[in-house]
Amino acid sequence: MRFGIVGTGFISDWFVAACRRAGGTPAGVYSRDLECGHAFAAKHGLDLVARSLDHLAAADTIDAVYVASPIAAHAPQVATVLAHGKHVLCEKTLATSPEQVTGLFELASRSHCILLEAVRPTHDPAYSVIKAALPRLGTLRSAHLEKCQYSSRYAAFLRGGEVPNALDPHSGNSALRDIGVYCLHPALMLFGNPIEVTGISYYLDNGFEAGGTILLNYGSMSVTCTYAKTTRSVTPSVIQGELGTLTIDSIAEPAQVTFTDNQGHGSALMSGSAKQPYETLHHPVETFLRLCDDGVADHSYRSQSLEAERIITTILDGSGHLHPVATERTEPARNRKP
Repeated sequence: MRFGIVGTGFISDWFVAACRRAGGTPAGVYSRDLECGHAFAAKHGLDLVARSLDHLAAADTIDAVYVASPIAAHAPQVATVLAHGKHVLCEKTLATSPEQVTGLFELASRSHCILLEAVRPTHDPAYSVIKAALPRLGTLRSAHLEKCQYSSRYAAFLRGGEVPNALDPHSGNSALRDIGVYCLHPALMLFGNPIEVTGISYYLDNGFEAGGTILLNYGSMSVTCTYAKTTRSVTPSVIQGELGTLTIDSIAEPAQVTFTDNQGHGSALMSGSAKQPYETLHHPVETFLRLCDDGVADHSYRSQSLEAERIITTILDGSGHLHPVATERTEPARNRKP
């Protein structure tokens, strides 16, 4: 499959390598800055430098488009590509409201196209190990999923001057959308949809949501998701049940997973070396290629993207108040009655 790429930032650099590793072919690029587009194409050996998004999406040499622009641009750009009948793999988050997410998936269905949100942990094979280990925990009672990643742009922000996109609320970005999704999506994948959601966020002086904690209430189990762009995590994530605990070194790129029973005896379920984000980007690309090969437009990842967006919107618009999520109650996987 031949991919066009929207955006020329470092994530697009990662995508080129991930795409080739997964068996795809990077074939073209679109950037608002034509000079940047030509430089990116020369760097990676791409044939097409598009003068507009429509040019990229309409090209006969492009089968699918990877969108890696600022979050605020995702929804309109995805819609443009789908209208041209091309498949879309979009960086997180797919849009900035549940209504936009629903509309984009409906457009994908009408266009007979695959649309997938590229949330890396959702597609990481390490989560098969974690899922398989959940029955060993017995009745699940609590989980703490944490991803705090000190932004390389924060020091410049503190010095004053130009605000980088990574810390600019007008770009559609926030710590929750940029970092918190790496806790939220695994929680939804492992435990299902919560009964209700509580969120506490803190903000920079420019109004940028820079970190916070989400509490997901499952009735018989509680899950906290802690995230930030102004601090750095040094503790693992944990899932606790009545018979034992799972410890996960990195919720976004799991490499080391340990089971510890209630007597304190531990055993390693995974013991690999720590992974970098760019080393796991090929996983969603592989899923996307498989969905395209199978022609599965109404895939199961849609509902997770929509539920995540509902929760994100609840937190960012709710000012920290308790808001029931407008979905049916879902018990955690190990706590559901037959």
